[in-house]
Amino acid sequence: MKASTAINSHPLLTGLALAGLLCFPLGQAAGSSGADVAGLLSQAAAHQAKGQVNLAQNALKQALGQAQTAGDRRTEALVKNNLASLWILASRKYRAATEEPDIYLLEALKVAEELEDKSLESSIRTNLGNLLVGWGNYEDAVWNYKQAVDQADKDGNHELAARCRIGMATAATFHGSTSLAEEYAGGAEANIAKVKDGRDRALLHIKLGDVYSRMMDNAADREQRGTYLAKGGAQYHKSITEARKAGDEPSQAYSIGFLAGLYETEGRYAESLQLSRAALRLAQKHKLFDAVYQWQWLVGRLHNQLGDRDRAIGAYKTAVDNLTSIRSDLAIVYGNENSPTTFRDSVGPIYYELADLLLKKADETEEGPARSALLVEARATVEALKGAELSDYFQDDCANMVNAGAKSIGQMSPTAAIVYIIPLESRLELLVETKSGLKKVTVDVPSRRLMDQALLFRHHVERRTTYFFKGHAEALYAWLIEPIKKILEADGVDTLVFVPDGALRNVPMSGLFDGEKYLLEQYAVGVAPGLSLIESQEATTPNSRFLFSGLAAERHGFPGLPAVVQEAELIAKSFAPTELMDGTFLKDDLENTFLRNDYRYVHIASHGQFSGKAASTFVLTYDGFLTLDDLENLIRPSSYRGAPVELLTLSACQTAAGDDKAALGLAGVAIKAGCRAALASLWFVSDQASALMVDEFYRALAKPGATKAKALQHAQTVLRNDPRFRHPRYWAPYIMIGNWL
Repeated sequence: MKASTAINSHPLLTGLALAGLLCFPLGQAAGSSGADVAGLLSQAAAHQAKGQVNLAQNALKQALGQAQTAGDRRTEALVKNNLASLWILASRKYRAATEEPDIYLLEALKVAEELEDKSLESSIRTNLGNLLVGWGNYEDAVWNYKQAVDQADKDGNHELAARCRIGMATAATFHGSTSLAEEYAGGAEANIAKVKDGRDRALLHIKLGDVYSRMMDNAADREQRGTYLAKGGAQYHKSITEARKAGDEPSQAYSIGFLAGLYETEGRYAESLQLSRAALRLAQKHKLFDAVYQWQWLVGRLHNQLGDRDRAIGAYKTAVDNLTSIRSDLAIVYGNENSPTTFRDSVGPIYYELADLLLKKADETEEGPARSALLVEARATVEALKGAELSDYFQDDCANMVNAGAKSIGQMSPTAAIVYIIPLESRLELLVETKSGLKKVTVDVPSRRLMDQALLFRHHVERRTTYFFKGHAEALYAWLIEPIKKILEADGVDTLVFVPDGALRNVPMSGLFDGEKYLLEQYAVGVAPGLSLIESQEATTPNSRFLFSGLAAERHGFPGLPAVVQEAELIAKSFAPTELMDGTFLKDDLENTFLRNDYRYVHIASHGQFSGKAASTFVLTYDGFLTLDDLENLIRPSSYRGAPVELLTLSACQTAAGDDKAALGLAGVAIKAGCRAALASLWFVSDQASALMVDEFYRALAKPGATKAKALQHAQTVLRNDPRFRHPRYWAPYIMIGNWL
């Protein structure tokens, strides 16, 4: 039985493993389990070869059930190994919370050892190595690969030995052990030479070439980098030769494209362009969609390097279109916690590079419709990435459920401005839309410096005993607000709605400081995960039904929140809420309450946490936890009934500083839950301050003509004017997400 591929650094290779090009045959069932199990294993292999993860998993689960019924322990272990291998590559979307690859692998390993089945044990240890590389546990990964290698060498299984040694080299490379990586890579090459099947040799050369490409990034000097570049190129050349001999055009499509990428690294742009076009033709011929967009992206980069911006833009647009068609498949890979890279890191650059080209072209275009169209297109390009990021985080297409309509900012609110932040490698671009239209402002600050300041500001502003945050708050103000001040003043803007990016999603914008005043003192502030993700339709029902759910008691290891009772009493002065408190704040009671009523306002006063994994994001209830999926199941049906929730308030939640993925969950909570806006906090605030803020917010919101952003500004100002809560640690973390009106 062949072992599965190790997780690799190149973004294509993990996808290839999932799609089947680099995956392994799923093995043979023992005869005692009958032909049905063998047939199910074959079905699973066929589904995995097409990238059909859910169908492959279903077939394997059926096979597992039959093996367990028959009492066939070896086949049960074999199927658990195969299921774990699939889960290592795919996200949690397709499995239950109790199904973990490490558990299945350890259970299978125990059986293999008891049965003294060395072949099965080697396969399981290879998958353990793959899993541990994804976890960053490189030393244990190498140990498991080594056990598999020793047995493969005894059996003369050169393909398995090569795969394991490539896995060892990958682990050593990630760990920074270059000399060990070289040693393992050399051993793998010796094994590859003895592999009989030409197609297998071609694939193994691709994987080994990727290891050398990764080693280039860790090279100590230019000479060493050149050595690894040459070795990587040699592996891709060998792969091309082997694939041609075997008549394997799909493998050629990948190896030629990877070689073109190395030529790009060397600055051999014309040669690289020729190779990338050849790789693209083969990828299109065989419908290798994951490769198609990558090679089109490469063609775009090369045209740009060769000075042909229009052709570069055309190639980039085609690449983005093709990427969009397979985005959900990529999200399965990059939404997987075992992936060594993220969806944003692997796919995000294509959107930002295209936006960069469009913005540069706009700079060279005279004021008028053509320039405006380029600005809108650049913004839409980044907007597409933001929707894709949310879909990747939530592992569903909730972002597509928003119907923002075609309203301009002037139609929605003539005194508001949307500030779209586009951080690029060499500069910052601000796209500002007011009632006068869309304008662009360029700021001379690279994205890394901008994000470093954002992280430092967030780190210091949470600490109430110091004012170290002010220097960072002033730097951010100088880059984000000062350059657009004249535009805002000319149009009488009183509300800023930011569409932030990266570490800025974790920053309290109202706490930016100009040296004398906070941004809070100048503008009402809101944030949006994306312009097209703002629900801009008017509320379809005039009712003001209010649901208050609170947890004052100590539960599940979390401390009590005694001021929650006060929150409920204060809200009752402005509204007449339905109340679920402590023992009545139960998941079933919530569900029944939502089934019977449509609420315009939903307030949850309880501990909550936004995590880097959507499944681990929760709000505490008396009897358990509400996940984002639970909130969606509760709240979204009201929008289908024509009575969407106007505002969801989460008054005691927190989001970890520096965790961009957690910030995605916070940014997208309104979209996920199916409400027009959400009010939440970036970090936990004392419940006394929270109670005062909530009281003032709802008092202001209940007044005729009030907007949610203005009501929040009023409440934060009251907090800031209270001697107990003057530090922005108390008033700044509250953010209005989504429709601010």
